[in-house]
Amino acid sequence: MASKDFSVVIIGGGMCGVACAVALHRAGMKVHLYEAAPKFEEVGAGVGLGPNAVQALEGLGILEDVVAKAVPPKLAMRPYTFISGYGEHEHLYDYALSSDELGLSIYRPVFLDALIPTIDPQYTHFNMRCTSVSLLPSGKQVVTFEDGTAVEADLVVGSDGIKSTIRPYVAGKSEHKQLASANTATYRALVSISELKKAGVKTDLTRPLLWCGSDSHMVTYPIRANELLNVGAVKVWGRTPSPPVTGPWVQTVTPEELLDEFADWGSDMKILLKHIKNPSKWFMHTVSPPLEHYVRDSVVLVGDAAHAMVPHLSAGVGQGFEDVYALYRLLIHPQTNASNLQKVLDVYDFLRPPRANMVAQRSRRMGEIYQSYGKDRYNRTDMQKNLRGMWEPVWHYDLKYAVSKELEKLYPGSKL
Repeated sequence: MASKDFSVVIIGGGMCGVACAVALHRAGMKVHLYEAAPKFEEVGAGVGLGPNAVQALEGLGILEDVVAKAVPPKLAMRPYTFISGYGEHEHLYDYALSSDELGLSIYRPVFLDALIPTIDPQYTHFNMRCTSVSLLPSGKQVVTFEDGTAVEADLVVGSDGIKSTIRPYVAGKSEHKQLASANTATYRALVSISELKKAGVKTDLTRPLLWCGSDSHMVTYPIRANELLNVGAVKVWGRTPSPPVTGPWVQTVTPEELLDEFADWGSDMKILLKHIKNPSKWFMHTVSPPLEHYVRDSVVLVGDAAHAMVPHLSAGVGQGFEDVYALYRLLIHPQTNASNLQKVLDVYDFLRPPRANMVAQRSRRMGEIYQSYGKDRYNRTDMQKNLRGMWEPVWHYDLKYAVSKELEKLYPGSKL
């Protein structure tokens, strides 16, 4: 591909920012990436990528790199089994998969490790915390950093996460930067599966499980060849979004707090919780209300900067990769240039908000289902009826076709 007559900077070096930078570099566009941290790093647990996210990574030309670093290094999906968090943990529902529904589970740092070596270091800049973006009379954007330096570009990609500094430029200034607390916290920990078996846990912990309850649920799945159990215990204290939590969003808490929150749960769960020694508490936040637009002037949002959502469908990162794929396809087209860049970004803004916001809404609904099981609420039959088909609209989306259709309208008769 011939070099472009417009410059691009990416703000934020997380999974979406790095994926965007690598894909555009491989297409011949020498974009610069600015990261606030002193090096590339990701926090949090692993991520599950569904068929739609796999399709996006394949379209970006980076799927093979990522799969090669995964453990095991192959595409596969292990569906959740839903069980009761109470009593003897009654079986509720098995989410069935078809043979063509392939996904990938990978840890965030491993994802970055797969791609970072392919980025030319001269295009990556660390310790560069963005403080603002503004429009110059020339039509270029200027990004200002905490150290007082600034950089100009024709296009700014805001991939700076849930606490995005770029978001207010696109969405308008608000008291909380379009962020809201989901009134939900996840207690995270790792526990030895063999120790739990010795302690008398009867439930098969070597498969992904979703334990359902009333205003609470828990996700567990094995890692490291079934050696450790990854635990996410979720507690809800309200259904209506509220202002962001003041203070740290991640806190170390006592085992006693965790036990108190789930005191009415069943036998195996009580054993499991007693084996958690150093739980951390993560307060969930979302972009709320959802943004109607992800573009303003020549500034575009991708990933959590655009649509941070609750993780109840494991779909947030996948939506970020869909964003990146759509933007990548639009930018690398041979006819895209500085003179029509705004029209190209308008296409992105037509495609992405309806799709990502639908997934965000569906993720909220999925959490409500998980957390509505128990006395005077959903019974087993209700759970099965409500859970059935929840993932399909997320997974079965022809992203390549959706982008190609809009490119054909933009550039009739051109090679896509």
